Amino acid sequence: MSRNTLIVIGVVVVALAAFLIWLFVASSQPLPGQKIADLGRKHVPIGQKVEYNSNPPTSGDHYADWIRSGVYDSPRDDRNLVHSLEHGYVIMHYKCSENSENSENRNVSGSDNQTSDTSDATDSSDLSGTLSTSEFSEECKTRKEQLVQVYEKKGKRKLIVIPRSDLDSNFALTAWNYIDKLNDFDQARIEKFIDAHLNQGPEKTME
Repeated sequence: MSRNTLIVIGVVVVALAAFLIWLFVASSQPLPGQKIADLGRKHVPIGQKVEYNSNPPTSGDHYADWIRSGVYDSPRDDRNLVHSLEHGYVIMHYKCSENSENSENRNVSGSDNQTSDTSDATDSSDLSGTLSTSEFSEECKTRKEQLVQVYEKKGKRKLIVIPRSDLDSNFALTAWNYIDKLNDFDQARIEKFIDAHLNQGPEKTME
């Protein structure tokens, strides 16, 4: 065996070893966000109250219908959103309270007046939705616009942007069994969460 052949073999062996080491290190790193205990994924009838172990929730009993990809101007029921997570969706929540006397009727804490209607889901080119933009603060609209940038960049599929009034942070990302909360918009961190958790729900679906 010639000297050049031995050099080539040596380079290949070193490169392969380096790749295997990198693969081991990468696979042993924890996934982005905080892992939350799995509460199961049973379907429940409309109106049944469900207790979750995080805000927003990341698993648990839920309705048979789910929320589809889109940018939403009003909250949706947690029991529908959890079903989206089961399908491998990533939900980008932003803190937002309506400047309206009726805001309490749109709270998503599990009250029975919630609906799974998705009629105000909007494409990123039309963010008007069903509510007047005057009903939201400037901070709220800014947070939404920031998340829409990520929504568009990451391809929109299995992604939801939605307001939530009872957040204890300005932003919250959820996937099945994972949550990440941010007070300041961090696009790189949000994209990293999406890359790690998109399509990783326990139920593999096209939508």
